Parts: sequence; structure tokens; C-alpha cells
Amino acid sequence: MTTLLDLIRQPLVIGAFVLSILIVVGAYFGSHWYYGEVEPTDIPENATVTSRPPEPVSEINLEGLQVESEQTLIESKPTVPTVESESVDDFLAELSDEEVALLTAEVVEEPQRVSPFGFGPYPEVPSDFPRDPVWIEYSDYPDGSGDFGNDFIRSMELINRVLIKLWTQGHRAASGEIGDDDMVLPFYPNTVYVKWDYVEEPDGTMTRYASEISSGEGVSMGVHDDISEGIIPFGITILDPDENRIDPFTFLDLNQ
Repeated sequence: MTTLLDLIRQPLVIGAFVLSILIVVGAYFGSHWYYGEVEPTDIPENATVTSRPPEPVSEINLEGLQVESEQTLIESKPTVPTVESESVDDFLAELSDEEVALLTAEVVEEPQRVSPFGFGPYPEVPSDFPRDPVWIEYSDYPDGSGDFGNDFIRSMELINRVLIKLWTQGHRAASGEIGDDDMVLPFYPNTVYVKWDYVEEPDGTMTRYASEISSGEGVSMGVHDDISEGIIPFGITILDPDENRIDPFTFLDLNQ
């Protein structure tokens, strides 16, 4: 059975429902009218998201920047203050008489030493050459070289000149000997010069023997003894002296 209260309630309910619908519709159109369409913050799992392409970036002119930076560096280079130089007269005025005399004295170059035997200027001695040549060993060469005689001193100078040139060429001969014909025989390390001769035995066979043996200071006499007995020690080089003598005048381009 419907009561009065029920009848009153029905219009109220219907009115409230209609009013609610109007509020929702008004809110929807009002928000779109003021703000435009609003992106949803929660993206459903099955939704497709399309990224917006980035805005194109304008190119940068590096050449212009580089030139500008170089100009900036040049402009920022500090300026060195100039200092006025002191005149020569003012500089000399501050010196003593002794100092002025030393500065104004004429420089006299020492004359180049030359051989007393007509071989010309002495060669430059390599820094690693093992001994002083005779013109350095004796400061007043050749007068201070003793009572050897000019012929001996001349021969020593020729040997020294030949050895120095050989040294500069890479041939490490530190000593040598010279014959009456002025031919120089250089002595190398672990090297022996042997002149062989032959003798005929009673049975007609020829036997070789060492008739001349010569070497430098680094080879012992025991090596000579072994060679005399026909034994060549290990590490020793045997050379023919006649094939290895050097004509110093041709080798050094000297005048006899």
C-alpha cells in the first residue's frame, strides 16, 4: 500500500537522479571547453603508445666558433713590456780598465799545427782512440820525442796517421809496424800475421812452416809458439802480411 510519504519520496528521488545527470554532463562539457582534451595519466596495458618525433636540431657552424675562439685567444695574449737596451757606451762606462782591455783585445787564433815532415795538418783524433799519437804525446813534437832520430819519429807519425783513419772507418787497429819501404802493417785484435815457407823433406814431401810471425800487443807469445808448431789456436785469425800492408801515401793522399 502506497503512503503519502512514498509519493513524496518518488519525485524527490527522480529529481535527485536528474540533477545528478545534469551535474555530470555539465562537468564534462565544462572541462573540455576550458582546457581542451586531457591526456589520461593511466595507460591501459593493451593501449598502443605512439612517441612524438623529436624536433629537428639546427646545425651549428663550428668553423665560425673556431675562428671566434682563435680571435679571442689572440686578443687575450698578454703584451710583453719592452725594455730599453743599454747603450754600448753606457755598458763600457761601468767596466774597469782591465775589463775594457779584455773585451777590446784582438783575438788571436792559434795557428794550426802541421807535420814537420811535410805531411800537412794533423788529423782529428777520435775520442775513443786508445792512445795519443806522437804529436800529442810530446807537446814540443818532434823535438821532445827523445833521441830516436827523425827517421823513427817520421815512421811513428805515418803509423799513427794510418791507424787513425782506419779507426774512423771502423777497423779497430790500435798499433802497427812499418817497414823500410814505409809500408804500414796494422795490428788488429786476435789477429796474427804469418808468412809461410816450405821445406822439402828427404822423402820428397813439402812441409809448411811459419818463417815470420807478427801481431799486436793483445796476442801472447804462447800463440806464436803454437803457430810455430803448426797449431792454430781457437779464436785467432791468420793473415798474410804481404796482402795486408798499406801504402800510407796512397791511403792518406800524402806527398812523399
